[in-house]
Amino acid sequence: MKWLWALPLIAGLASQTLNAAEFYENKPLAHPLIQGMQESSATLAFIKEASGVKGYYCVCNTPEANPQLLDDFGQASIESVFLMSLDSEDPTRFVLFRQNDRYKVYAYKYDAYDHLYSRVTRLQPALDRITEGQKRLDAPTIKKALSRITPLNYRLYYEESGVPEFDQLDLSQGDLVSYYGQYYDPLSDPTPEDEPYFFKKTYQEKDGRFLTVTFWRWLDATLVEGNRTLYNYRVRRIAWETEPAKFTGGEDGQSVSYDAESISAQGAYKQGVRIGPWSTAKDEKYSESGHFADGKREGQWSLYQDGQTLDGEYHNDLREGHWQLSNYDEMEWVATGFQTYAHGQLNGPSELTIAGVTERGSYIDDKRQGLWTTKTGTGNYTDDLQSGPWTLKAENGHIQTVSFVAGKKEGELRDTDANGVLTYIEHYKAGVLSGVRESLLESGASR
Repeated sequence: MKWLWALPLIAGLASQTLNAAEFYENKPLAHPLIQGMQESSATLAFIKEASGVKGYYCVCNTPEANPQLLDDFGQASIESVFLMSLDSEDPTRFVLFRQNDRYKVYAYKYDAYDHLYSRVTRLQPALDRITEGQKRLDAPTIKKALSRITPLNYRLYYEESGVPEFDQLDLSQGDLVSYYGQYYDPLSDPTPEDEPYFFKKTYQEKDGRFLTVTFWRWLDATLVEGNRTLYNYRVRRIAWETEPAKFTGGEDGQSVSYDAESISAQGAYKQGVRIGPWSTAKDEKYSESGHFADGKREGQWSLYQDGQTLDGEYHNDLREGHWQLSNYDEMEWVATGFQTYAHGQLNGPSELTIAGVTERGSYIDDKRQGLWTTKTGTGNYTDDLQSGPWTLKAENGHIQTVSFVAGKKEGELRDTDANGVLTYIEHYKAGVLSGVRESLLESGASR
């Protein structure tokens, strides 16, 4: 049988795999080999090379798997490699090494999606403070020091705001103001049962204003390790405030809000009121940008939602004048046109083309008035309701004529085909078919 002759081949391949040299074999190691790492199942080897010690890792469970460089540690001795959880995500891998008679610690996170480690650079300032001036250092000492820093997901890289004092913050420092509950109530000494969803810290003080960062708890699992309860905290908002003890209070200066790692709002306040240029965004589906004057939108603004863009002017927080609409996304429909506003209401001509069909007419106080051409036909509106004689588009190129009263068909409806031949007559009362329906033959006779 075929499977019998295949057995020696399979055994041979297995033997080749088993006998294949590991990436660390016959190479001088700077630290005992670590196999089956808890966070990744990888094998980690620190290999002595001519230029110094380099760390390599590999999940070598397939023939095409290749070792990846963890880091270049230079002329160093690897003192300790250990794990510690700083948030409720997967634990962080730490490497303690000694270089030129000085201790250093690097931290790494493993990404299960791309199967790669990356250095946690946001944590580096805190690690440098721990190692500075130390003559003797070990993993338990580092863990004890790390347990005292801010609980935070240090892996994340936040979109830069362009405000240097914001972008250069060392989030592991600062003075704790308070924890807050889900409904922004202060929690002086929270327990896990108190559900500490937020906390706030101050970093600088300038002329009675405080540079604050508000952190919020990502909605994922909680991790309990001994007497430590860890959450996946991340940055929610960076701002200058005069009353930092309040969850939001006394905003005065630049402010940046984050949704995950992306900026969701950015601008400035003056004594709690928005001023100057502002931009907001959410989930790549909505954004707007423009200027504020004394807390009200003023001047040119651009709004985007679900692939559609609106450009126009606000005055005293109300839309005014000509607003251009466009949609150029690769979606099932494309819209272009304009609308006219007065004091925040649709007033004046409007024209929208959607999927090649144009609707055209005028509004008065947000209601369609007068003659309109729509995707369904042509006729008049009175207070946003179809009124009087209308010519309607029907299937297969047919045209229908009928009158409307308060938005409902009333009286005789006549249907003609694409050649202008009358095909049938119906009668309506308050939008409901009423009376006899007359169908017409090709000869023109009725029945």
